[in-house]
Amino acid sequence: MEWDKSASQLLEKVPPFVQKTVREKVEILARERGKTLVTEAEVMAAREAFMGRPQNTTTPAQHAAAKKPVDNGKLSILKKYAKYFDKDGNPVLYQVKPCRGAEVNCPFLITDSNVLSNKLRNRLEELNFTENLMNKIEGQILPHHTMKLAVSGCPNSCSMPQIKDFGVHAIEPVSVDPDSECIECMKCVETCREDAIAIKDRHVSIDQERCVHCGLCARVCPTGSIKASEKKYRVMVGGKVGRHPRFALDLLPRADESAALKALDVCVDMILSNKTEHRFRTVIEQHGIEEIKKKI
Repeated sequence: MEWDKSASQLLEKVPPFVQKTVREKVEILARERGKTLVTEAEVMAAREAFMGRPQNTTTPAQHAAAKKPVDNGKLSILKKYAKYFDKDGNPVLYQVKPCRGAEVNCPFLITDSNVLSNKLRNRLEELNFTENLMNKIEGQILPHHTMKLAVSGCPNSCSMPQIKDFGVHAIEPVSVDPDSECIECMKCVETCREDAIAIKDRHVSIDQERCVHCGLCARVCPTGSIKASEKKYRVMVGGKVGRHPRFALDLLPRADESAALKALDVCVDMILSNKTEHRFRTVIEQHGIEEIKKKI
């Protein structure tokens, strides 16, 4: 993530042995705010959040034009955590976590996770998720009431979508091209971490049960015997940690961007229309994941 000059100067004032940690925390805060450039405002907000004090980063003119922060007794517990509020002090009852693949030039990266992350964030804004969830919950709003989302740019899933309410990772499905002759260089076999590829008599076979659709074999194949198809997303829902952790359930194994957004719409509707305040995984278990699939 890029830093502007003023933000970089502030980081230089931090002791060298903690600069890396500080940078990571500031960038997490910036991404949660939907920013692609770190400014002085994000650095100051992160510092004040760490010190437990609210930080006013707006000018007087900006403050006058800003939306008035919500003052609601339901939020008293969430007020202990800066991540549940935007820079103007308004509640944000969801977190969308992208992976850092595009920032660090990850060799496994299929697509920049920030692209879909921003669209998921924007869709939650369009659906007025925060306001509707606040209206639904009668008592105190707790951290587990908020919606947690993650997007990863490849199946390595560094942003941990498997333990989020709504998780997505990019995939690059591959197939064998019978018109391209294999030369048995074995590069694909050596590259595949899943032992999903076998070559015999210049015939390539891929075990689709083992394959995680990372696309690496297609990248190293010199003849085109293995080809990657259009990049897609694997969409998972209902992951959670806590006393009874659960991995997310597969919802859409090969979805395009529009299908992923539609899936989010359906999940949000299920969360908001459910009469109780159960965690999303519990709601899914009550209704069945097939119910979500039918609505997409």
